[in-house]
Amino acid sequence: MDNLWKSWDLVLTNLKDSIQNDRTFDTWIKPIKPVKIEDNFIYLEIPNPLFYKGISIFIENLKMAIFKTIGTPLEIKWIYPESKNNTKSFYFGEKLNPANTFDTFVRGQCNQLAHAAGIAIAQSPGIAYNPFFVYGGVGLGKTHLIQAIGSLAIKTNNCKVAYIPCEIFVNLFIQSIQTKTMTTFRNNFRSLDILLIDDIHFIAGKEGTQEEFFNTFNSLYGQKKQIVLTSDRPPKELFSLEKRLVSRFEWGLVVDLQPPEFETRVAILRKKCELKHISLDDNVIFYIAENIKDNIRLLEGALNKLIAISTLLNKKLDINIVKEYLKEILSSQNKIITIEKIQEKVAQYFNISIHDLKSSRRLKNIVIPRQIAMYISREKTNTSLTFIAEEFGGKDHTTILYAYNKLKKQLEQDSYLKTSVEKIINSL
Repeated sequence: MDNLWKSWDLVLTNLKDSIQNDRTFDTWIKPIKPVKIEDNFIYLEIPNPLFYKGISIFIENLKMAIFKTIGTPLEIKWIYPESKNNTKSFYFGEKLNPANTFDTFVRGQCNQLAHAAGIAIAQSPGIAYNPFFVYGGVGLGKTHLIQAIGSLAIKTNNCKVAYIPCEIFVNLFIQSIQTKTMTTFRNNFRSLDILLIDDIHFIAGKEGTQEEFFNTFNSLYGQKKQIVLTSDRPPKELFSLEKRLVSRFEWGLVVDLQPPEFETRVAILRKKCELKHISLDDNVIFYIAENIKDNIRLLEGALNKLIAISTLLNKKLDINIVKEYLKEILSSQNKIITIEKIQEKVAQYFNISIHDLKSSRRLKNIVIPRQIAMYISREKTNTSLTFIAEEFGGKDHTTILYAYNKLKKQLEQDSYLKTSVEKIINSL
């Protein structure tokens, strides 16, 4: 079974290449669990029959990734988990990943507040911080954190917990309308002790779902039940959400997860090695930590790939092997557009300094490039207005929003400006 899991890690690595959207990958692919390979079949466990509808469009990609990893074409047989839990705790929604606990959550400066608040919430749900809103970029540990809250709350308080990616919440809501089971849907959610919703920004623009979630929120909050939400940006930047929802999201504690600093990245890799019972030289760990900076998930993916290579190809992981096999991952990471790269390209294009872009100087030859850099940062990076503001000399987030909206209007009217912006984006 251990070998199957190691092979499965490599299947996921291969599959990630064909599914570019991280949220889609986390929602529909990560919950799949390999059970066994038997008679040219691979048995895969998924949470429930409804889940199959969501992954059906990825089945051919999955088969190809399995073939690429194992070397043999296998047909898939889907199975569902047996009903083993008759206690009060967790009984519907997605299964909590047993690996996502506070014991395995590596704490650093980037997540210290979120970690401390999470433990307090799990120990005293509905009392400490309610709601608890966690935001940050892709792969920074939001899902790990809120699932750790759920697991600890079940363990210490026997809470009734549901963990639901927002996309699935929307699908369940639609299904309840179609099957006329709205009462059951509402009772399931409103009888919880803790509701954990991942990627709450997904309900943006979905008026019916927002209305239902608003009522669910009010019901749980009124009963002093805990609500925990994650998003890719803070509440005040969820512009397509109703203001009354945004207001409620800010009632409790709002915290952000920042990219981990070098020491935390090293600690994460060492913790993963410990959990997987493998040993890596420090020079290998340092090389990975130095080259993968902004995404914990990518950090773990690189480690999983190396472990699979070591196991399947029986190779010792020295620094040369690591450099060879991580070349593709590091190359793809270098293509990620960062605010730093945007500032560099804009400064080059307009022949000004990066210092000028970050300054408060109001000269026209600086103001317009600065607004362009802010606009592209908002358009092409998965970062909050607050974070962008920090990268431009610690300005207020409203300055970024003003620059973004102003330039967006100018681009509709000024073809020369539009061409300049397109050239800079293409250079990135």
